[in-house]
Amino acid sequence: MNFINLNTQILRSCRFISLLFLILCNGFAMHGQQEVEGLVIDSKTDATIPMVNVYLKGTTLGTITDSIGYFKLQLRSYNDTIVFSSVGYHKKEIKVSKIKTPFEVFLNPDEINLGEVAVKPDDSWVRYILKKMVEAKPINNPDKHPYYSYEKYTKWEYHLANVDSALMYSGPFKNYKSYFKTAFDGTKYLPVYLSEQIVHNQFQNKPLRQKSVIVADNTQGLGVLGDYEVGGYTAGLNNQYNFYDNYIKVFEESFVSPAASNGWFYYKYYLVDSIQHEGYKHYQILFTPRRKHDKVFRGHMIVDDKDFSIISIDAALSSKTNMNFLKEMQVNVSYEKVSDNQPFYKDQKVFATFDYLPFEIPGQTNRMELEFNEYSSFTNVDLSPKEEVKLSARNLSYESVKLDGSYSRDSLYWDKARHVPLTDIDKQIYASIDSINEIPLIKILDNTARMMMTGYYDLGKFELGPYMNFLQFNKVEGVRLFAGARTSKEISTNWMLWGGLGYGLQTEKMSGLLGGGYKFKHPKRRVLEAYYDDRYIRMGENRKILYLYENMLTPSENNLVSAFFVRDPFDELLRQKEVDVSYEHEWRTGFTTQLNVGYKSQYSPEYYPFEYKGSQVKHVNIYESTLDFRFSFKEKVIDDEFMRLYVSTDYPIIHVAFTAGQARYLGQNDVYSKIHTTFKHRVFMGQTFFKYAFEAGMIFGRVPFTLLELPRGNETFGYYLYDFNMLNYLEFAHDRYVHAYFEYHLNGFVVNRMPLLRSMGLREVLSAKSMIGSLSDKQYDGITIPANVSGVDQPYLEVGAGFENILRLIRIEAVWRVTPQSKLNVPNFGIRAKVSLNL
Repeated sequence: MNFINLNTQILRSCRFISLLFLILCNGFAMHGQQEVEGLVIDSKTDATIPMVNVYLKGTTLGTITDSIGYFKLQLRSYNDTIVFSSVGYHKKEIKVSKIKTPFEVFLNPDEINLGEVAVKPDDSWVRYILKKMVEAKPINNPDKHPYYSYEKYTKWEYHLANVDSALMYSGPFKNYKSYFKTAFDGTKYLPVYLSEQIVHNQFQNKPLRQKSVIVADNTQGLGVLGDYEVGGYTAGLNNQYNFYDNYIKVFEESFVSPAASNGWFYYKYYLVDSIQHEGYKHYQILFTPRRKHDKVFRGHMIVDDKDFSIISIDAALSSKTNMNFLKEMQVNVSYEKVSDNQPFYKDQKVFATFDYLPFEIPGQTNRMELEFNEYSSFTNVDLSPKEEVKLSARNLSYESVKLDGSYSRDSLYWDKARHVPLTDIDKQIYASIDSINEIPLIKILDNTARMMMTGYYDLGKFELGPYMNFLQFNKVEGVRLFAGARTSKEISTNWMLWGGLGYGLQTEKMSGLLGGGYKFKHPKRRVLEAYYDDRYIRMGENRKILYLYENMLTPSENNLVSAFFVRDPFDELLRQKEVDVSYEHEWRTGFTTQLNVGYKSQYSPEYYPFEYKGSQVKHVNIYESTLDFRFSFKEKVIDDEFMRLYVSTDYPIIHVAFTAGQARYLGQNDVYSKIHTTFKHRVFMGQTFFKYAFEAGMIFGRVPFTLLELPRGNETFGYYLYDFNMLNYLEFAHDRYVHAYFEYHLNGFVVNRMPLLRSMGLREVLSAKSMIGSLSDKQYDGITIPANVSGVDQPYLEVGAGFENILRLIRIEAVWRVTPQSKLNVPNFGIRAKVSLNL
């Protein structure tokens, strides 16, 4: 017996045993039963099929098979007919009177043989249907309604699939084997997360206002998934796959919708069926990619001939979509007619499989994966609300609100409120998931994932970090070691203390950090912090870099490549002692101010000593206050106690900061003020996207050269997004300046059309960075500016071209310095690299 046949026999045996167990529990008789259950199986491979639509014919009553192909369906009568349909399979109907529960349903793969298809993909009738559908999109698109409100119920589930038996019986899990569940195909899986949410959403177009109110939330599972709720993401109006749009965003990548206006360029369409429904025809149209490597879907959609609206779409990502980690994804979206016969969302089902490793291992099959299921449904849809959307502030356009008690609803409430009942498996998961997440290895994995997001590793009452500061290198300190920690929410959720000690092996000197903060009990973010910091910093380093690198924990930049591959040793360092007090106040969603008041003492650098009119300056004392205004719209954020992580937004992010200060040295008192602004945005352009950012500012008054705008250079072989990679530090200085950063990510648009390269999964990237600036004469009257520092005689420009996604995590770019020529012998050309994990 060959291996394939043996595997098939094993699958059949496992299913037979599972079904036999169900039969013994439920009995054979069909009469009098209120529900049926079973498995849906691929007739060709004998594998179970997830995400199959199972419903009673002629009704909207139905369910969907879970990740292991299992379903349970409530019946109305003995005469019902059950319909099974899924992307890539022929639909099947079974009379209830002819089955005994539990039972198996075998679906035949929908393998397209063009010679057997009666209607060709370029058939004029298919073109006519799609043309009319595209023309009707402005009317039928649910997002185009000027007003609407609805209640949305969503259920999410994650579990580790294909768990190896060797892992189950290993040391970390040997005492927890009972927590593992057995799928119907015989494989083991471990539930790690289950969450439900009910949200009331409101929208109006003129004036633009959107509001999401979290009515109820029931979450159990891994802390990294449950604790870090993404504000405005799970509850937001934009967390919906709308195939009326030309492009569908999947995990920050843009895919062409099969209903796109230019769909014929990306898809082949086949008219495979038409069904008479209430006097009108429903056309089933199959869509497949024209090219294997385009970011498109494959599946089918149903369109009616009354108003050419979409009834439903079953879509799966094409197998060659160049998506990292995401191994498989299927989406089913159904629409229904509501008031005045207008289409609106009915429900959405998503199934996805994530590969837990970024690399493919030759010969390895069925390795452990993370599986995700989502079900969403919409009720109480109102397209003509009687009142306008009311927000907490007049100038507010988007708001996400959590009702008091939304996280403490009892089981009686959920039994009545949820749109679909929990399955028996869901109930088992809820009962055991807290215990599952106490398994030591699961906690380690959870904490590691948390550390990658926050920079800290959770040890219970204390968290170690930031991990990226543990080991650093520079010319002044040599090797610098650092050990830091902060208190966790186990001690308090309202206040936090943090600190750390560093040691330079070359200077043989200690450095340190100590701080604390208090987060006020308020729906909006209100945080007061104070800290003391004594360390070596790079000249020109200040907090304004965090306006672009918003998720960095400190103004010190870190890059895995640059930490070990240095082009020019770091010597532009000075010792700085700083005391800072800050208060952050979130006025409304998307509008925050932060006030920083501080004192710092900068000591004369070893390689660029302070001098004033021939006299040495040992240190400069600086008193400074900064008020920053931050603006964003519909941004997804994660709040982790005192730290906020900004996830993404499709709209610009703007900072405007005003600074006033004094610098004192040798009897001098330089009074100055600054204004600095940044503008950052990402725009999707079809399957590609364009990122750009600007920063500009002015300094009024005389300041020491360390407080001038010192354009961020790069003296390593690493690649920095918002630094000039072919520029040395202290090459230029400005007190009036504009910096611009551009990146165009083609996402394999060209490479995927090149036969020899498309299998490598490469993604093209183009970049350009430029600056203009000037330096006033008055700046030369203060502390002596180093001889190698000058203003910019002409605009600086560097351009780059390269590839990202090399081995799924490396970006390599060739960078050219176009103008001006460097006076410090910086090369005009270089290869730079960056390590980053992306989908």
